[in-house]
Amino acid sequence: MRGTGTCGKYLRAIHVEGAARAAVATLFVLVTTAGCDFLQAGQGTRPQSSQIPAASTGGAGGGHPSIVLGSASGAPGQDVNVTAVLHTGGNQVAGTQNDLSFDAGTASMGSGKPTCRVNGSLGKAASAFSLRPPGCQGSACSAVRALVLAVDNVDPIPDGSTLYTCTVHISQSAKPGQYPLKVGGVILSTPSGQKVGNAGGSDGVLTVAH
Repeated sequence: MRGTGTCGKYLRAIHVEGAARAAVATLFVLVTTAGCDFLQAGQGTRPQSSQIPAASTGGAGGGHPSIVLGSASGAPGQDVNVTAVLHTGGNQVAGTQNDLSFDAGTASMGSGKPTCRVNGSLGKAASAFSLRPPGCQGSACSAVRALVLAVDNVDPIPDGSTLYTCTVHISQSAKPGQYPLKVGGVILSTPSGQKVGNAGGSDGVLTVAH
């Protein structure tokens, strides 16, 4: 069911970046300090801090929820697509965050703005992507942070759904071989803003053909 509550409802915990900072989970505003102002283009007020919800330990189906990266292959100079798929493990998952890292000497995912797009059928209109590390340019960018979320839609994402697709450009100078596409920093949230426990990921592979 789509919710109509204030943005503060979805800011029960924030993923805070940087050395010695904690990854505290949750729904829909997985940014550092911009919070609702970022998602609502400066409209509204920043919500007061609230107690971080306890982790959800599993759903009716049990198992370990995960984000699974696909694999792709191509020749130097080509563009290939890689997808990220959500496996809920029986949990209700309404928002996700993860990092996708790659060998920057072999591949790239955009310049300034990642070449990634959310699965529009999910209705997660506040989804966003950013190159990592922050402020990187060109070959200094070695990862993408993906946020799949909405401030007005707490519908659970169906198990097995494609979350997003990224276009990977294989460098013209890339050497033949297999290169890992790594998933990390996985955070999943329930519709009520609880962190889903035991969340993980499964890596993909980029194969550069001879």
